[in-house]
Order: sequence, then C-alpha cells, then structure tokens
Amino acid sequence: MQSQNSDPLDQLRYAINDLIDRIKVQQQHNIIQDDRLSDHDRRIEETEESIQLLCRKVAQFDYLIGRNQELEEKNDFYCRD
Repeated sequence: MQSQNSDPLDQLRYAINDLIDRIKVQQQHNIIQDDRLSDHDRRIEETEESIQLLCRKVAQFDYLIGRNQELEEKNDFYCRD
C-alpha cells in the first residue's frame, strides 16, 4: 500500500496550500508596508507644506526688514538737526 504523501495529487495539494499560505503572509506584509509608506508620504507632504509656509514667512520678514530700513532712512533724513 502506498503512503498518502507519495500520491502526486496530495503533493500538489500540499504545494498549492503552502503557496496560498505564503501568499497570505506576503499580502499581510504588503499591507503593513503600504500603511507605513502612506504614513511617510503624509509626513513628507506635511513637511513640504511647512517648508512652503516657512519660505513665505521668510520672504515677508525680508520684505518687512527692507521696508523698515527704508523708513528709518527717511526718518533719519527728516529728523536731522
């Protein structure tokens, strides 16, 4: 009598079930990686938005510094003794 393990059909079923299990594990791993990537993408987007805001604020500050210098020069000109 042949053992069940040597039946080619059973071996094929075992191999297919093993592949299905491996695919399921890989799918779970991919889901975790996708979540991590989404989180990183969100953080990158937030950082880029923060950088853009910072650049706008620096430009405004630079403008205000220049304007302040102009006003100080005018004030010095008109307030000379």
